[in-house]
Amino acid sequence: MHENITDRFANISNKIKQACMQSQRSDDEVKLIAVSKLQSIDVINSAYEIGIKDFGENYAQELSKKSLECPKDIIWHFIGPIQSNKVNLIAECAQWVHSIDREKVAKKLNAALDIKGKKVHSLIQVNIDREESKAGIYPEEVVEFARILDANYPNLILEGLMFMPKINASKEARINTMKSINTLHNSLIAVFPKCKHLSLGTSGDFEESIIAGSTIIRIGESLLGARS
Repeated sequence: MHENITDRFANISNKIKQACMQSQRSDDEVKLIAVSKLQSIDVINSAYEIGIKDFGENYAQELSKKSLECPKDIIWHFIGPIQSNKVNLIAECAQWVHSIDREKVAKKLNAALDIKGKKVHSLIQVNIDREESKAGIYPEEVVEFARILDANYPNLILEGLMFMPKINASKEARINTMKSINTLHNSLIAVFPKCKHLSLGTSGDFEESIIAGSTIIRIGESLLGARS
């Protein structure tokens, strides 16, 4: 029998609870984002109806369209690479932006938010494995970049860090990466105590990510089903 979205949500929620128990944390500390890129409005509405309120989008124009058609109290997270010419759409529609990694983009987004009289919760994207194919600043740049954002761009409420580690890494490599992420996050918190959030973990590794300290996990097809 094929699982429906209600079954998948219940199964993932149970795994979140188990991982939180293992790490002696409350499951209230972990936010689940349904990654809804390329999913239909009907699928998003079905997820919303069973209690999912946070959705993640990778493309600004898709985010804009969905935010107009979906329930107004959905919390939209922009989790994709930010194109300079799309900052107005992101500023208009998102409440969270996970992928801040360039001052040029931060400046433009801050200015767009200024016009709208709005602020967004913001995360710095870090390229922890230094992959050429991925966006993000390097680990040694995190604290200085956080200082720049905090000092100059008041419409970006700095909340913490976002990571996209290698998906196909060995278990040992993943463990080492998780340790590095935890150390880096703690070094940021030492300077900016408010930066408590860690956006880390997808379908294949969200349980170990929670154990490593993640507060935000991003789950797509294993929650919402195959993309159309």
